[in-house]
Amino acid sequence: MSTIVKTVLSHQVLEGSQFPQFQKEIERLIESGGKILMLDFSNIIFLKNSELMAVVAIMKLVRDSGCILLISAMSEQVRMLFELTGLEQIFQCLPPPEEVDPTDKFGGREDFRFSIWD
Repeated sequence: MSTIVKTVLSHQVLEGSQFPQFQKEIERLIESGGKILMLDFSNIIFLKNSELMAVVAIMKLVRDSGCILLISAMSEQVRMLFELTGLEQIFQCLPPPEEVDPTDKFGGREDFRFSIWD
């Protein structure tokens, strides 16, 4: 199993009835050797409160397992929500592709560079 696992989120995954199954899948990925989980938010334009709480629960699960959680492809609305709630200080959010220097494989993020390789 690869140490980096990319998961594309959707509103259906984050909503009540499907979320417990998604949590079990995250646990399975971690148990089978996943060390870095990247949540792709490309299908998420906004987050309802319950969905935001589900993302926080995923972060706690991953962090408690000693793994790293990254968020990619975050919409501007979700990015603003994370800033307003202070969650951007807790989560490691990758910059949007248009802000990444293609010659810099870490996207110019010093904190990202050190958190993965420490």
